[in-house]
Amino acid sequence: MAREGTQAQSGVAHLPLSVAIAAALQVAEQRGERVFIVGGVVRDLMMGRGVGDYDLDLVVEGDGLAFAQALQSLFQCTLKQHQPFLTSKLTPPFSYEGGDGPLLNELDVATSRSEEYSSPGALPTVRPAPIEQDLWRRDFSVNALALPLLDYAKLRSHELTPEQAIPDIVDPCGGLADLRSGSLRVLHPKSFIDDPTRLFRAVRYAVRLAFDFDLGTVAALLEAVRGGALSTLSPRRVWNEVLTALDEERPAEVIEEFSARGLFSNLPVVSPERLDEVTQALARLEAVREELAGELFLVAAKLVVLAALVEDGREDIVAAIHEGNKVAKRARAVVSAVVAHEPPSDVPELVAAYALSGSDDMRMALESALQGGGD
Repeated sequence: MAREGTQAQSGVAHLPLSVAIAAALQVAEQRGERVFIVGGVVRDLMMGRGVGDYDLDLVVEGDGLAFAQALQSLFQCTLKQHQPFLTSKLTPPFSYEGGDGPLLNELDVATSRSEEYSSPGALPTVRPAPIEQDLWRRDFSVNALALPLLDYAKLRSHELTPEQAIPDIVDPCGGLADLRSGSLRVLHPKSFIDDPTRLFRAVRYAVRLAFDFDLGTVAALLEAVRGGALSTLSPRRVWNEVLTALDEERPAEVIEEFSARGLFSNLPVVSPERLDEVTQALARLEAVREELAGELFLVAAKLVVLAALVEDGREDIVAAIHEGNKVAKRARAVVSAVVAHEPPSDVPELVAAYALSGSDDMRMALESALQGGGD
């Protein structure tokens, strides 16, 4: 989250982005290693889109674990390393001097690497590799872009424009051309089989960016769905993808596309019979999103989907996704409220009940609850 940085801090919960960049550039120079920002941040910068909540994920061509240790010694912070995946996370408390602008809650550092999957749905085995190989292990070409950290620093200080940075972008997969044409292209024909969560990610990106799948991606998606790749995912992993979709700007459209592409064929989190009801409810939530403070939108959206499962008699799915008895009980309360045309007193349940029913009485009760500061 963006806040203003301060001077001479010790043991604090946030790190100025400018300080993190300067320190990483210093360590890279000392160690003689190249360091990049990679993926969605580069994509969004090149598209002129807002980056969103500030974070900094660094990819080091060399020894990212040692690189992160060097940063820890500068910031005197907590360091967690996952050696099998060659990744590190630096977390508060941080100590630093100077800096301004947005503040980071954490800093991620990864070694540029290759990966292999032993079986569909399994976690990968990773090895250090040049940045070009690291980019080839990504999901889609538009996410397989690496920008040198120094260029990112110059973009932030307005010494460079995105157009001027293009020659320095590492783009072995043709991602920049796909950005220009609005095409979402998977990098490997078996990518969705190796990691079926990419099926959900593909749809989310297509909706968010208003991109079209290229023909090879459509074929790969169909092969994975029809070949049973989704059966390798646990119910909880599928549910996590649904929760991520509900947090998108247009969740109703994403859920509709999930269904249209067959992503609920193995685990009908949203059944064909309930699809219109759920997407219409989510569309009502989208219309009042600005009125819903904090996590209220996401909690209500989750209750909408769970309530539809309860209506379908799919308590087995509700149990399998491990949301807990309390949440399941709230979903049942939403169903009861809609059937009884009785606005619930619990605000998230009321929001969900309004979304599912669309009734004027629920809407009036919701307006009254929000004006009263309920949450």
